[in-house]
Amino acid sequence: MAKSITPKIARKLVTRSIILMITLAVLFYGYHWAQQQKGDFDFAPANTDGMVAAIRLEDEGSRAVAFSADGKLTENPGYEPGTTDRDLVWQPDGNRVFFVSDRAKVAGSAVKAFNIFRWNPTTGDMPSQRTEGTRGRSNPSFSDEEADGNNASALIVSGGFVLEFTPKDKTTRQVLPPVSNEVAAGKEEEGDGSVSQFSQAYENLGTSFRIAKWVKGKHYIAAVMRSDTGEVLVIQDLEPGEKGLKPPQPIVAGERVELAISPKDGKVVYSVLNFRWPNEKMIPKEFRQGNKVTVPFRHSIGIFDPEKPDESAPVAISGSDKVAFGQPSISPDSSVIAVTVGNYADTALQPQQLAVMPLRAGGGSSPAILVQGEVYEPSWHPSGKSLVYVKRANGKRTIFTIGNDGSNEKALSTEGDFSAPRFSPQSK
Repeated sequence: MAKSITPKIARKLVTRSIILMITLAVLFYGYHWAQQQKGDFDFAPANTDGMVAAIRLEDEGSRAVAFSADGKLTENPGYEPGTTDRDLVWQPDGNRVFFVSDRAKVAGSAVKAFNIFRWNPTTGDMPSQRTEGTRGRSNPSFSDEEADGNNASALIVSGGFVLEFTPKDKTTRQVLPPVSNEVAAGKEEEGDGSVSQFSQAYENLGTSFRIAKWVKGKHYIAAVMRSDTGEVLVIQDLEPGEKGLKPPQPIVAGERVELAISPKDGKVVYSVLNFRWPNEKMIPKEFRQGNKVTVPFRHSIGIFDPEKPDESAPVAISGSDKVAFGQPSISPDSSVIAVTVGNYADTALQPQQLAVMPLRAGGGSSPAILVQGEVYEPSWHPSGKSLVYVKRANGKRTIFTIGNDGSNEKALSTEGDFSAPRFSPQSK
């Protein structure tokens, strides 16, 4: 006679069955979730509080590195001498560093091209390649504004165009010049094809893009275009109106134009060296003297709201090459701006100081000098209490930090030459 199953054994069998069913369900849904990630398994959070990422200049090439808060140096693995790592940027949540490098050959070819890599500086893992192809990529840029979804995509430049790059699935799509057919036609353009109208509008401004940034919750893109005579800053509204997308709006032009986006209100701040009028239509009558065209200043820092691009206001202006500005960086609370100041010579800024000034029209009338010396690439700590920058010291491009009041300057790097230092967004 078969032995009956006791209630205790029955409960164990039921429990095991339930556990098995849960395990199978987890494996099933886990498999399908992993399939949806398209091979992107580098998702674990990283503690990068206090870290500074930078590019170290090698004898041949350059290498992405990171410093801990106490100055310990971490080099990214897989680097080969002669390789060039550049265009470094933190993911907005601070979990990863992105940079451009020519370290990998294009699949099926002996050719190397500049592609985007993602690196976790807290592990010993090699950076993972996030784009492929022979057309070089440059200047990845996530949104600087405080908004959900800022990790989802970045803007990059490739082949002279601006692309939206989604790191998760490694996809790109062109955003500038826009490829939409919904383009507003000006009176002089009526009768032409809409796509050709947009292409022509951009061709009249420049030959290729150098860098682009999201603005106002990705409602606009501010971008710097190269031209035969220098660079021009343009703003593009991405929201179609009744007549489609508006043409790009040129803001300012010069030998060199740099831009930064206010994290609080999305206003665009720019520096311009050797000012030029973007086009003939923007030259006011008072600056025309017969066949001669004059300019209101030589160099400047300016600010404007993308919703009112015609109302650009000067933060600081200079009519002399003895005072020029470059590389603006906006504090996290958007109250002040840090800029490099120096002479303009040989078509470039020769920096001599790091200054901060109120971020408002005319704010340059009351600057505070934080650092004397050859200073480059200032960037703010997320708290706004300090900055990191490169300064030439003892013949080396050394990374320094300093308080926002000019106190407690410290060298972070001890050996080597560096560029593009950036605090982790996780830093407290």
